[in-house]
Amino acid sequence: MKHLFFVIITLTVFSLHSKAQVSFSCYYREICEWNNEEKTFDNCKGYEESSLFVMNKSETMFTHTTEDNKSTYYVDKKTYDEKNNVWIYTVTSDVGNKYLFVFDPKNKEIRALVLDSDMNQVLMIRFYVKMIF
Repeated sequence: MKHLFFVIITLTVFSLHSKAQVSFSCYYREICEWNNEEKTFDNCKGYEESSLFVMNKSETMFTHTTEDNKSTYYVDKKTYDEKNNVWIYTVTSDVGNKYLFVFDPKNKEIRALVLDSDMNQVLMIRFYVKMIF
C-alpha cells in the first residue's frame, strides 16, 4: 500500500511539471494593413478558414495547417508578456521567412506580423481561435 501511495504521489508531481503540446483551432483569418498616419492596423479583410496551430511541448517549433497548406515555424526567441498575458515568438518559417507571432489565449487570437518583406506595407494576420486544447 505504501508503494502504491508513493507511485501515485510521484506521478502527480511529475504531471504537474510536465508540459503537453498545445493546439489552437481557428475558424477565421483576417489581414489588416498598417496605417502609418493613424498608427493603427485598419483596412482589414477577412474570411472563414479552418486551421490548426500545434506548438510542440518544448516550444521550439509549431505547425500551422490549413485545408491547402502546412507550414512549420522554428522559434528563434520566445517571451511572455505578463502585462498583456500573451506569449510572443520570433520565428523563422520552413521557407526562411521571419515573423513575429503573438499567442493571446485570453482574447482567443493569434496575431502574426511579417518581419522581413519586400512589400511596401506592413501586414498583420489575425487568426480567431475557436478552441484551445
